[in-house]
Order: sequence, then structure tokens, then C-alpha cells
Amino acid sequence: MKIGQLAEAAGVSTSRIRFYEKHGLVPAATRLENGYRDYPEAMVSRLRTITMSKALGFTLSEIRAFLPDDPSDLIARDDVRALLQTKLSNVDQQMTELKAIRQRVCDMIAYFESPDGPSC
Repeated sequence: MKIGQLAEAAGVSTSRIRFYEKHGLVPAATRLENGYRDYPEAMVSRLRTITMSKALGFTLSEIRAFLPDDPSDLIARDDVRALLQTKLSNVDQQMTELKAIRQRVCDMIAYFESPDGPSC
């Protein structure tokens, strides 16, 4: 399948596919005689996996690490579950840290809204 067809099927731009190829998330396409890139059908699923993973907050390095070398290979369910559990723990930790920062910001607002004003 040509790059435009792949882009449409996977819901990404052609430049995004080239970007992923350049950064090692998508294996280099074979080239047709006319120089056009030719991708296997399995690449649609791989691109969707990359897109979903990015939406969940995974970095390109993290995604590259868990994607199989062969685009037609699937990621093992247990591996996916473990990755998602780790990501969930990280999100929970970030939420805890952000709640603490939020509270400190609220405290500073209250401090500066006090009728006597700041007393430094």
C-alpha cells in the first residue's frame, strides 16, 4: 500500500509516517520501481498502536521499546497489561504531585488576598 493509502487507513498524515520511520517506530518501507514507498497492511495496526500509545502519554522512546521489530507481530497481552499498569502508577504519582502543587498555589492566593496583605 502506498503512503497516502496507509495514512488514510491509519488516520495519520503522510509526514507523520515519515517522521515515525525516521525515528525507528516504523520500519523503512520497500520501494516500488517508481520510487514510491510500499507498506504492508500490518502497518495500519502498528500506526494505530503508536497513535493510541501517544494519547496515553507514552513517549516515542517508550513506544519504540515495546513495539515488536516485525510489524506483523502482536505485542503480548501480558506485556501490554504490565506497561499500562506502570503508566497508571506514573499517572497516579503525577496527580498526587500536582494536587500538592495546586494546594500550595491556593495557599499563596489566600495569602495575597488577606486583608492585611503580604507581610514579608
